[in-house]
Amino acid sequence: MSDKEDLAKTFAARRGKVYPAHSWLAEKFPDYVEVMLELDEVIRRRPRRYDERMHELFHIVALAVKGSNFHNQPHLRAHLKKGLQLGLHPEEIGEALMVCVNPTGAATLTYGITCMLEAIEELKAEGWVEPA
Repeated sequence: MSDKEDLAKTFAARRGKVYPAHSWLAEKFPDYVEVMLELDEVIRRRPRRYDERMHELFHIVALAVKGSNFHNQPHLRAHLKKGLQLGLHPEEIGEALMVCVNPTGAATLTYGITCMLEAIEELKAEGWVEPA
């Protein structure tokens, strides 16, 4: 296995999914992917004030605010699934999205909740049990 393949696998493992764009970047620009992985280490893996659960909530809010588009939905659902699996409660996610309504509009809330409901259905199909 080449170093480029190792980079792509590490990237996929950290993201929880293989994104074709990341594999391509690892092949064509391995130095860039190495920097991205180092940044990920600094931001998400070292002990900080916020745990991984909260980092996922921040991702969810940022992606929901960014808005609805075909390419964003699977990315948002992936972070929703990971956050739910880490113990975020659906109501926590809903509340965080409600906070965004005043500065960003109701579309953020509707889009975020719609993607969350889709993520919950995907998780249930995979055997996940929603918390009470």
